[in-house]
Amino acid sequence: MARYLRNVDLNLLSIFTALMHEKNISHAAENLGMTQPAVSQALKRLRSLYNDPLFERKSGKMMPTLKADEIYPIINKILADVSSTLPDIGDFSPETAKLDFHINALGVGNNDFLTKLSQRLAQLAPNISLTVTTDMLIDAEKSLRDKEYDLHLDYLTIDEIGCHHQELFNDNLFVIARKEHPNLNNKVNLLLSEYLAEKHAVLAPRKGNVYSLTLALQDFSFNREIKYTSTSIENILEIVCATDLICIMPGSVLQSMHNLDDFIWFNPPFKTKEMIAYMNWHWSMEHVKSHRWLRSIIADICKGIQSLPETT
Repeated sequence: MARYLRNVDLNLLSIFTALMHEKNISHAAENLGMTQPAVSQALKRLRSLYNDPLFERKSGKMMPTLKADEIYPIINKILADVSSTLPDIGDFSPETAKLDFHINALGVGNNDFLTKLSQRLAQLAPNISLTVTTDMLIDAEKSLRDKEYDLHLDYLTIDEIGCHHQELFNDNLFVIARKEHPNLNNKVNLLLSEYLAEKHAVLAPRKGNVYSLTLALQDFSFNREIKYTSTSIENILEIVCATDLICIMPGSVLQSMHNLDDFIWFNPPFKTKEMIAYMNWHWSMEHVKSHRWLRSIIADICKGIQSLPETT
């Protein structure tokens, strides 16, 4: 076996994983710091090595063959294991680093979390700048690949082979209303009929009609009277606080609001799944020391994020 491996250029394996992630020779070359002809030549050698096309052009992308899908998990794990044994190359000092981080946060980026992140960066890395947006990404994988954002925080994972993700915290859903709501202010529990009788504020669905909170609802097939729709969770809570509309939201978001005492909340009168907040990033940033440092800071802060207490 060892003698056979001596005849194999193991550098080809990292090029193979790059092509699996990017599905594009130019993008793979850019992230590998290689020329496009060099990656094309490596692909020819890979095809000869495995006696398989490995990638076939479809709809403008280099799509993996069944053989490529079969060997990818094995090769990817081997490279990750080897990488974990190597010393961390390159210097990164948070105290002196001058970097601009851009985080896109949908729902996960509540006020408490963002305040703690800003404080931690100011303390540990005073020369680092932070931009936080709440953009509805049409193609999240491409946005991360093109370095438009360093991280995407969401209650959904980016299910593309080019992206990695990490769980940040678990959350629960609650029905939320203003404290002085005329129909709900004296209630302890909420009936389904009472929930459906109210007017609702909801988050706008995303591309493909994907709505992260809806994914957490089980067997919910009832019609609600929706009167307000927004892409911002915080904006919806402001509207709920100022009107008789109600909404359903992750408890950690309301928990972080400065005016928590202005709201009342109830366990939903129907089955829900636990919400999980995720941090998503592109594979090309996996071993970048500054990026790894930022991810560790965010993961540490999120350990302290709490949801609302469930009502009894």
